[in-house]
Amino acid sequence: MTAAYQAGAARESFPWGLVLALALAQLVAWGTLYYAFAIVMAPMGAELGWSKAAMNGALSVGLGVTGIAAVGVGRWIDRHGGRMLMTVGSLIGAVLLILWSQVTALWQLYAIWVGIGLVSATVLYEPVFAVVARALPSEYRRAITTITLLGGLASTVFIPLTQGLVDALGWRHALLVLAAIELPLCAGIPWLLLRGRESRAPAGTSATKPSMNVVRRAMAHSSFWLLVATFVCTALLHTALLFNLVPMLEEQGLTIGEAVAVYAVIGPSQVAGRIALLTLERSITVSVAGFIGAGLPVLALVVLGLSHAGAVFAFGFAVAFGAGMGIKTIVQATAAPEFLGREGYGALQGAIVMPVYAAQAIAPFAAAVIWQIGGGYKLLEDVLLAIAIVSVAAFALAALLAPKIQTKGRPTG
Repeated sequence: MTAAYQAGAARESFPWGLVLALALAQLVAWGTLYYAFAIVMAPMGAELGWSKAAMNGALSVGLGVTGIAAVGVGRWIDRHGGRMLMTVGSLIGAVLLILWSQVTALWQLYAIWVGIGLVSATVLYEPVFAVVARALPSEYRRAITTITLLGGLASTVFIPLTQGLVDALGWRHALLVLAAIELPLCAGIPWLLLRGRESRAPAGTSATKPSMNVVRRAMAHSSFWLLVATFVCTALLHTALLFNLVPMLEEQGLTIGEAVAVYAVIGPSQVAGRIALLTLERSITVSVAGFIGAGLPVLALVVLGLSHAGAVFAFGFAVAFGAGMGIKTIVQATAAPEFLGREGYGALQGAIVMPVYAAQAIAPFAAAVIWQIGGGYKLLEDVLLAIAIVSVAAFALAALLAPKIQTKGRPTG
């Protein structure tokens, strides 16, 4: 058979139904267990008299718990698969949304978000990435790209949906509706569709080797730590900007309407970046994709510095930044197995994302401190540009060093 015929046959055998169903579950999980907080926070605080800082603290605690749990979840999936874990996690997630709708004290909100942090470690991107790497060893890159493509629409779908529910029903009943949406899709899809699909370990892996041995071996290579550095920088950059972008643009002279419109462009730009990567999936390497994904935010921040000259520059920033972040999400899920081998994928990814979640948790507070020191957003812009440049350099070094690791006989997928 010709290479073209074989490629066509591989595409026909790709399990689109399974992958799209898992992507739908991700869209719902992100929308209900993460993005809903942004909408519910204001009416909840108004009713209960809690400050924004106090409520954001619960979100930060949840992100920190997710990071701590990530390695253990990855090890479990490496050994047992993700079907039961994702199903039970989704069931508990629905219960926590119901309990959230009944809170009357701040400690209750924190306790619930500790639980949501644990649940998030079992149902959000990293566990489903580990599942598809296990179930679709030869097609995991395309599967991950497809899942993030649909999952990236979570804010686009659930921010207005949650706002509409809050306006119509109040925040407490809105959370009950979100629980009713989350339960059948996020629990039902993995339970029904992953049955019997995780029996094969990824190609080239050893089922008898403990996954933590794989992590320890990976940590001995500089590429591992360089990947951690670039993804931590991305998390700091992304989270700090999203929490501060609107007032940052207002300080540069844009109206509130223009600033909100710029913010709204970032989400579709993320999806556009992922579509481009999906289209070029068979002809672009992870190294090239990662360099583009890390480089675009540098360009974006340079353009952001020119936003005082007009809104056109601000929209240019949003397009470049969103596309870069969209591509980098996929690279974060695929670079380690491509550079270091696919043994123990779940535990390896868990070890990488643990500090990433920590960075997401501290970024809003760190950005606020920098803003206070600088007396405005100019210093923060300069710091974020420096972080973006470090991210590019770290990824470039990781990619340059990776071939030396790959020559030791490890599979690259």
